[in-house]
Order: sequence, then structure tokens, then C-alpha cells
Amino acid sequence: MQQAIRLQTQPSIPPTLVDLPKEMEFFRAAFFKVEPGFNPDLTDKDILNSLFAWVWKLDKYNKLKFDYNKGFCFYGDLGLGKSMILQALRLYRNSLVARHESKRDDFRMKGTWLKSASELANTFSSDGQKALIQFTSDEINLIIDELGREPRPAKYYGNELNVTQFILQLRYDHRRNSVTHITTNLKPEDIAQYYGEYIADRCWEMFNFIEFKGSSLRSKAF
Repeated sequence: MQQAIRLQTQPSIPPTLVDLPKEMEFFRAAFFKVEPGFNPDLTDKDILNSLFAWVWKLDKYNKLKFDYNKGFCFYGDLGLGKSMILQALRLYRNSLVARHESKRDDFRMKGTWLKSASELANTFSSDGQKALIQFTSDEINLIIDELGREPRPAKYYGNELNVTQFILQLRYDHRRNSVTHITTNLKPEDIAQYYGEYIADRCWEMFNFIEFKGSSLRSKAF
């Protein structure tokens, strides 16, 4: 199994960003919109700068060597900012759709939806499998939050489905045209137990794996 990138939720010295300074301002502002108490000193600077580099393919600032063709799997304990960071990335990237129409052929410039894994399971339970197709389209990017906390299988009038497994399988087929991100408390080696070996194997093709470690920040100001 490939090695995951390991991050500590401790300050580090950020690289000096000299390219696209206005976009960096928009990017940083997105974090404060998601979490007004955001404190960048409590977040690893390398991940923030590398995420910005991922959006614009800036090798010089991609300190964590993110693969530009993959989304992100943020995994680790509760309260370390995994969801908040991806929510801010979503907010920033959705703003690009309006401000950079000419770049919309790049999956980074497509609109990004966010749903928890439980919400997706509940969608199936309410409206059946046809209601899930919207989340598998290559016209959108998708963040699946709290992977592993959803009911498995979900039930719809006697029909059972591992909803997240179903969505990930179809989104894998579109991985060159759209991107998927997930947050989870599961470790990468546990994914097969929840979603099968087929999905676990394909996750390495879909995601940059980043582990969040340290004490929970939920009781502190971000």
C-alpha cells in the first residue's frame, strides 16, 4: 500500500507566494468565511499553500507534491479541521467558476457540491437510486464529508444499497473529467472493510491521502 502524506496540526513556515497574489487573497478569505475564528497559526501552512498550488498547478509552491489529477482524502481524528479546509476550498473554487469562465474546461473550475455521507444515504432512503445520479455526474465536483458514518446499507422500500460505494464507483469512471474529495475518520487500510477491495484499490487513483494528527481543535478558535 502506498504511503500517505502525514501532517501535524502544528504551525510551519509557509513558502513565500509571489504568483497570483489576488487569488491568494480570495483563497485565504474563503477560510474566514467558513470559520470566522479561523487562525492560520493552528493550521499547517504547507497544506494551505499546497492546496492553492493544486488549484493553479503551481509546482513551485506545491510543497506536499499533490497530484494535480487527484482529489483529496483527509483522514484522522475529530476536530482537526478536515471538513473546514475542504469547505473553504469548495467556496474558493466555486468563486472561480464566476471569475474565470474561460478556464471551466479544467475540472478545478467546475462547481463543487458538498454532501455528508449520511445525507447521501438518506437521499437514497427517501427517493431511491435515481436520486443519486446527480452526484455521479462529471459536470460537478463532489465533497463527501464524514465517510464511514453513514448507515450501510441504506434501505429504500426493501432495496438495500451501500450508497457511498455506489457513488465512488461511478465517480471513479469520471475521474479524468471531475474530481472527488472525502473526509473520514477511517484509516486508508479500513476502506476495504467498509466499501470493498474494488473501491479501496481505486481510491489510490482518485485521492491524495493526507492524515491529520494532533489534539482536537474544535474547542479552540481556528
